[in-house]
Amino acid sequence: MEWKSIKLFSHQICITIIEERGDNVGNRNPSKIDQAFEALRAAKRGAFIPFYVAGDPDLATSQALITAAAANGADLIEIGVPFSDPIADGPVIQAAYFRALNQGFRVSHLFELARNLRKAGVAIPLVTMISYTLVYKYGIDAFLKAAKESGFDGLIIPDLPAGYEGDVAERSQTVGLDLVFLIAPTTTDERRTLIAKRSRGFIYYISVAGITGARAALPTDLADNIRDIKARTSTPVCVGFGISIPEQAASVCGVADGAIVGSALVRKSEEATALKLTGDVFVEHVTRLAKELATAAHTPKI
Repeated sequence: MEWKSIKLFSHQICITIIEERGDNVGNRNPSKIDQAFEALRAAKRGAFIPFYVAGDPDLATSQALITAAAANGADLIEIGVPFSDPIADGPVIQAAYFRALNQGFRVSHLFELARNLRKAGVAIPLVTMISYTLVYKYGIDAFLKAAKESGFDGLIIPDLPAGYEGDVAERSQTVGLDLVFLIAPTTTDERRTLIAKRSRGFIYYISVAGITGARAALPTDLADNIRDIKARTSTPVCVGFGISIPEQAASVCGVADGAIVGSALVRKSEEATALKLTGDVFVEHVTRLAKELATAAHTPKI
């Protein structure tokens, strides 16, 4: 293994790059995320993975929304961490991040949320999407340890791409966290192979070259891209960006292993806030769509 250090001026952080590296994360026992996808595969169902913003509109409501999603068909939960400089998030999620930050959200609240979810009986895998800037500032090992101990099973760091992550993948695996990497429609053939080898838990396929947000229609090359990735690996492939209605979730899960839905659900939270809904009524306003999406994603595969 050859190591090469260069300066990468994203967020003024110098990242060690592993050059020409293959899959050297090493063998491991099946993780909780692995087990979830194995069960779904056996049942011939796709995964429904809703995305919620931690702290929007507040931590208590975040907990209630995630608990309700888990009780209504979610197979994994993705929790976004508010950040003042979003990386690939569209206006709906950006607005939610700023609402949470204005309420005083801090990274420590992410761990508090996960602990409370586990205490409340939420047993499905939890994955957090967070900027590397926040992980680095918190302290890499300290963050990974706190994430695992609070109840997380995996993490997605969109500004830390495969091959540029130094030993973060190994350090994540050491504490028992799956590090999930992303592939875009524009990702080169060489990098697709690398990412397929490095990603753990699942591969996050970005359906469009752009920011998050609901789309009227999914890209026509989606199925071909999913088949291309799946030909390289047995790691599950889940699709995010642009899925907003049950029909799209069902279509995606016909070719991929799961559908990730964020902006459509966050918009429902925004609507509920604007309508001044509270408590169970707020949660029901959002969860109604989540339940419909879960049912669609679980349509039996032929």
